[in-house]
Amino acid sequence: MSAEQLQAVLAAARRGAKESFGVDVEFTQPEEQSLKALFDRATPGERSDWSDLSYDFKRGKGDRKRLARGYAAAFRSDENSLDDQIAFAEPYLLAPVREKTYDGFAEAVTATLIARLDQLKSQKLSDGGELLDGSPSNEVLYWALIGKLSFPYDVVITNQLIASAEYVGSSVHTAIRGGITNGITTGNPFSPRGVTAIVSTYPVTGEDGVTRALRGGESYSEADSARYAGLLLVHEIGHQLYDLGHAYGKNACVMNPPAMLRFREWAERLSPADCRPR
Repeated sequence: MSAEQLQAVLAAARRGAKESFGVDVEFTQPEEQSLKALFDRATPGERSDWSDLSYDFKRGKGDRKRLARGYAAAFRSDENSLDDQIAFAEPYLLAPVREKTYDGFAEAVTATLIARLDQLKSQKLSDGGELLDGSPSNEVLYWALIGKLSFPYDVVITNQLIASAEYVGSSVHTAIRGGITNGITTGNPFSPRGVTAIVSTYPVTGEDGVTRALRGGESYSEADSARYAGLLLVHEIGHQLYDLGHAYGKNACVMNPPAMLRFREWAERLSPADCRPR
C-alpha cells in the first residue's frame, strides 16, 4: 500500500474503534522496517523449536494425523460451541463432516486446510516470484512469537501473506481458508501495551488466483482496500485492548471474522449499534 493508503487504513481503524468500542485510538507515524531483518533476530534454537511445531506443507513432509489432533484440541478449547464452529465453517469445507464430534470436525477442517495450502504454494506474484518462497516469513509462529524478537511496537501492518499450518492448531476461520491469517494479536513484553496487533494487507490486495477466488473473485479499489484493512485492524484491537473472542455468526459485530476473504460482504453487514461485545 502507498503511504496515502496506509494513512487511510489508520483513519478507518480510528473510526471503527470509536464506533465498535467507544474508544479514541491514536497511532504514531508509521515506520517501515525490513521483514528479513526482523526475523533474522530469531536464534537457531528458536527457529528449530518453531519448525518442530509447524506442518511442513512446502515439502509435503508434515504429519497429517498430528495436525488433525492439534486442531481438534484447539476447537475443544474455543469459547464457541462445536455446533457454532461447524455452522460457521461447513459452507466452505472441501470435505464433509462425517461425524459431529471435535475429532470428526477436525478431520474435515484439516483436509480443507491442506488442500488450500497446496493451491497457495503453486501461486506466483505479479513479478513472477513465488508467493510462498523458502523463507519463514509466511509462517504464523514467527509472527505469533514476535514478542521474542525485541520488537517495540503495538501495531504492525505487513504486506506479507501469512499462511501456514501448525500442530498446535488455530481458529477455524483461519484453517478453512488455507491457513491464511488476516491478523494476529500476540503478547509482546517489548511493546508499550505488552500486546502487538498484526494485520496483513495481502488478503485484501493480493491478486494471485487462489486469494482472489477466496475473495469471491473480487479485486478492490485502493479506497476499499484501505477501509477493509482498517476494519481488520479494529478486529485485532478488540482482541488487543479488550480480550474479546470471535463472535461467530454475529454478522453485525466486527469480532465476527470474515467468511473466507469476502471482505466487502463482511464490511457491509457490520452494524456496531446492533452488536454487544462478547
